[in-house]
Amino acid sequence: MLGLLVGLLTAGLGVGPVSAQASGGGPTADVSASSAQATDPSSSPAGKTVVFGIPGLTIDDIDPERTPNLYRLLSEGAAANLNVRTIGAATCPASGWLSFGAGARAQAGPSPVAEDADPDDSARCPTMIAPTTDVDHDSLDSDAGAAEPAHEGEGSGAASAKEAKKSDEAHADRSAAGATTARIEGFDAVKEPNVGSGYSVDFGMLARTVAESGTAVPAGTEADDEDSLLESCVAAEGPGAAYATADESGVVTNFTENATATDCRLDVVDLGAIGIRSWLFDPIPNYSYTVPPNFDRETRVAEADRRLGVRLTEMRENAKDGAADPTIIVAGLGDSSGMPQLRAFIASGPGFEPGSLSSATTRTPGLLQITDLAPGILDVLDVDSPRAVGFDFTPTDDDPQQRIDDLVAEAQKSTTIHQNLSTFSITLDIIFYVLFIACAVLLNRSILGRRGGATRAPRVHRFLGWVSLGVASLPMGAFLAGLVPWSRTADPGLGLFLSVIGTAAALFVLALIPPWGRTWRGRVGALAGANLLILAVDLATGSHLQANSLLGYNPIVGGRYYGLGNQGAAIFIVSLFIFLGLVVSWLRARGHTRAVIIVPVIIGLAAVFVSGNPSWGAKFGGTIAILAGLMVLLALLSKIRLTLLRLALIGVASLAILIGIAFLDWLRPAGARSHFGTFFDQIVTGEALQVVGRKLGANLHIIQVNPALAIVTPLALIAVLVFLRYLLHFPRVHAGSRTGRLVNKWRGRLPQLFTDSDLHFGFLAAATGLGVGLVLTDSGVAVPSTGAMVLLPFLLALSAEHAEEAHR
Repeated sequence: MLGLLVGLLTAGLGVGPVSAQASGGGPTADVSASSAQATDPSSSPAGKTVVFGIPGLTIDDIDPERTPNLYRLLSEGAAANLNVRTIGAATCPASGWLSFGAGARAQAGPSPVAEDADPDDSARCPTMIAPTTDVDHDSLDSDAGAAEPAHEGEGSGAASAKEAKKSDEAHADRSAAGATTARIEGFDAVKEPNVGSGYSVDFGMLARTVAESGTAVPAGTEADDEDSLLESCVAAEGPGAAYATADESGVVTNFTENATATDCRLDVVDLGAIGIRSWLFDPIPNYSYTVPPNFDRETRVAEADRRLGVRLTEMRENAKDGAADPTIIVAGLGDSSGMPQLRAFIASGPGFEPGSLSSATTRTPGLLQITDLAPGILDVLDVDSPRAVGFDFTPTDDDPQQRIDDLVAEAQKSTTIHQNLSTFSITLDIIFYVLFIACAVLLNRSILGRRGGATRAPRVHRFLGWVSLGVASLPMGAFLAGLVPWSRTADPGLGLFLSVIGTAAALFVLALIPPWGRTWRGRVGALAGANLLILAVDLATGSHLQANSLLGYNPIVGGRYYGLGNQGAAIFIVSLFIFLGLVVSWLRARGHTRAVIIVPVIIGLAAVFVSGNPSWGAKFGGTIAILAGLMVLLALLSKIRLTLLRLALIGVASLAILIGIAFLDWLRPAGARSHFGTFFDQIVTGEALQVVGRKLGANLHIIQVNPALAIVTPLALIAVLVFLRYLLHFPRVHAGSRTGRLVNKWRGRLPQLFTDSDLHFGFLAAATGLGVGLVLTDSGVAVPSTGAMVLLPFLLALSAEHAEEAHR
């Protein structure tokens, strides 16, 4: 069985190296063209690539009349929504610029000083530091000495100043014509929030990589054309661009007042930010970071577009003879308020035709994340990147306004989900609590005895079964709501609510259709099977229901963009093993003894493949959980006694198989790896402990922000063990014991339900899977909590079949 499993998962990795680029056109074609230019004597040198940063810009801001320049670029090129999350819920411009230049999540300091300057202005973003080109080395000596406590073990202040001086002089020798070396004073304070964050930040990676790529003169270039050749450097204009291109010491090699006038291959231009007054505060003039009291978003957006138009006109007028057309990129590198949203990304020029962009990290057309931009731009420049991630292009014939509307609808969906996520989660928690209390009250012998329990108790038990079946339909309804275009309605929040209720009701009705709808086992089996099938088909077709779901993952949060999420994995695990328990019971009752083992093996391995395939589920911890549960189920069905040693061996074997699959995925190109290969790379590079620490922190954060979710699991245990009297299933707990007397106060009869050993084995496998998921998955506390919201209702519905027996 293990050999078959390894073969299936290996097949999912594909044969041979896989390119990080999607097939057909886009930036891939652009890179090929660049390579061709290096060998084709008749080709002109590649043109400039210019990145204009406008933190806060969204696709919804783009309008043919208010922002004609942005609209024209989008009409001629490709666009996407951009996740700008760095460290923390919302991203300040300084953090966005740092992350862009490093190709990794980073957060900028120092702490805001707005309140000191203006007591009525409580800006949340740190003050950006304008770089200085007038470097006074005498002042550097004293500044370095004063800043020394922040750098333990780095030597004296004089030594630091000496190193800084040498760094400045070395950079000055490398500055391009029209640019100069600048320094961000106090850059250590800017970097400080990243210490101990769990993320490795390579400050200025983009600029350094371009500079180290070297200058190659295309073969056959005419002497007259040599003036149009570009240098391997990055010119920075504005404070944000300086943050993006500064090295570890805060030195910017090519700082200029007009980046596009230099001969650098890549220009980075800060056009200022769009943001409300309580979000942005920066006394740096001329960069639109200081927000006037009478803030108006449309005015700010129009001003940013005007600045863009001026720069584009200057580029056209000052273009050198023989120079190729430039590639223009506009990115909203940050949020405009404390409420995070998806921002805008536009790329126009050679290789970027009308369409949408994505990357290997998101696998979603029309969606990029901020850490994709640096490696994607390096790919456009045909420069090797540490991450080897490029832009994937999907062409379209839709008109520009239709493309804008589609991207805005997706962004609106993300925003609505993000805003309603806590409400939905708390609502599910409350529903579960109500169900818990109902079990405690309605199954209590004393209460039922006063109300004529002998006749009413079975009806109460069946009532709980119907309610539980409805509750069990809700989580999958949250996924199926993605099939309804609710984000295009006048009130997206109401549309989302109605979509969840409607799809959950459809599932509930499906469970009642004959022939399976005639029994409680049939209803639960139909609902569990539907959950399993829907999730499997969704993962095999691109996990569209997982994305932008109330129980999936959200592009604004950016924790995951494809594959099986934690809460989806919990529902998948519970549905799989309850379904298998019911199927095996049905097969055994009909005398199909061989099928009792064969069917769980086939369905179980298929489920492991769906979850573990890096192209589908890509769920590392969840796949180990499913595999461990499957091994427990097969061992129980095969009459193998499970000891602690054997359970430990099952866990080790499951982990070893997945580590092997992660190794195979790691062998693929960096841009083609899934979460499996990325995790193995973190083990190789020694970052795994950092990642584990960050995941533990994420679990604690979940408990802090939503303690109600963490309480679900212990409540489910109490309900199963006491209210449904599962404790009576243990041989040492008899009716006369203290525990037996406690449990006998309730009329639930899980022991009666679990006289069917196959169903009992399915329950134990589900519990095993949820327990392993708690330990091994990211933010694992959500796995047993979400699983309990499905498992307990399933058990209540199943036990309703024995309502008459339970109350005799």
